[in-house]
Amino acid sequence: MARQRSLPASAFAFALVLVTGVALRAERAVHHGVFLSTDERAYAALGRALSHGYYDVRGMDDPLHWPPGTPLLFAVARKLTGVHDATLAPAAAYWAQAIVGVALIVAVYALVRLLAGPWPGVFAAAGVTLYPPLAVISGDLVSEPLGALTLALVVLALAWAWRTPAPWRFAVAGAVCGIAILVRADLLVLPLVLAAVVALTLRGTGARRALLAAGAYLVAAAVALAPWSAYATSRRGELTPITSSSWSALYVGTYLPADGRIFGLRRQLGDEARAHNPKIRHEENQNLRTEWVLDAVAARHPSLGRSAALRRETMRNLRRYALGRPVAFAGMQVRKLERMWIGYDRGTHHKKRAWILAVHLLLSAAGLAGLLYGLWRTRHPALWAILATVLTVTAVNSFFVSEARHNVRLVPLLVAGGAAGFGLARLSRDRERAARSEPLRASASERVGPHVAPRSTAGAAR
Repeated sequence: MARQRSLPASAFAFALVLVTGVALRAERAVHHGVFLSTDERAYAALGRALSHGYYDVRGMDDPLHWPPGTPLLFAVARKLTGVHDATLAPAAAYWAQAIVGVALIVAVYALVRLLAGPWPGVFAAAGVTLYPPLAVISGDLVSEPLGALTLALVVLALAWAWRTPAPWRFAVAGAVCGIAILVRADLLVLPLVLAAVVALTLRGTGARRALLAAGAYLVAAAVALAPWSAYATSRRGELTPITSSSWSALYVGTYLPADGRIFGLRRQLGDEARAHNPKIRHEENQNLRTEWVLDAVAARHPSLGRSAALRRETMRNLRRYALGRPVAFAGMQVRKLERMWIGYDRGTHHKKRAWILAVHLLLSAAGLAGLLYGLWRTRHPALWAILATVLTVTAVNSFFVSEARHNVRLVPLLVAGGAAGFGLARLSRDRERAARSEPLRASASERVGPHVAPRSTAGAAR
């Protein structure tokens, strides 16, 4: 009778991890919060509008302030579940977030398994599953869950392309990067960075082949973005690659008196906002919407449109603070980096927990250590892509409004990079040991010479 092949232990371990991830995210989808932040209300409202075939919301001054990826997710969820009423935040939207969270676990496992084998993949998937902010955020209608998933898919597509470096494979990876930008507009420079990584890592195969692969990556990313960019540009009457929010976010991020923070902006310019808009004269600073404050800033230049006015004020910030007070401005940038990483995403109205902060710092530090160790040992191109992505997103957010919630998209990549780095380093060490032992075995065989092993009594009996 033929021996039945059993599933490896790693498959059972991953199944257990996945079931745990489903349970944690389903719990948050069911017991989500009732308060919606400004961003949540915008994403939900745009998702409702998209489900009816348009990208506009009554009373929303600028729908193009938000990228279309997350609203499209919510629109698809509404369509598939038959939600056609005026409900802003139906259960389907939260279940969509939960499904995206589970898909992230699978994507991280697939990425690390592709690079370093099944057990490192299981450990990475477990880290993503049990990282509390990634479970909690399933109960919030924000773009971070889908942003984390698309970033993981960007690196997974690149790792797949590097296995057999053909231009069409890198074109597929570039298209995935374009889709990721439609979810988070702060990734707009990422195709340039990753195309450079592709070219540099393939330079040993010849300059022509390396440039062709990098070019295919860039062109495919641009093609994926082109339809939305054309729509946004035609609607606003000026070049708009993804959103109209760049100058408003840059203004906040470069305004030194507010330390680059939204709360500081409300405190510093609350009086100006109330003077500009008498309807909000009784609102306290902490209750002011950011767009109300920015409306007042834009009103300083009545002859300009809102975007042009905020651009002028942003340039004024750079002249006045970056050039006029460079040390203080550099200090603000350092504090923004600290705010982004020395903290974790708490979602909407969740209290800070010391143990979750400890888990965040430990997981992030271990991931970074494994990533750097793997790069030192192997120089694997996928590890370079992970490091380049993390550094690029961190640098971009240091110029915009930097908050702890911006790291929740990057922690899964760090976890994947750490697990893959340690796994690849172990494989490299095993290969080196095998290579060193092979000459020794050959030398021993030459000294002893060919011989025939004696047959054992058990063998003779058989």
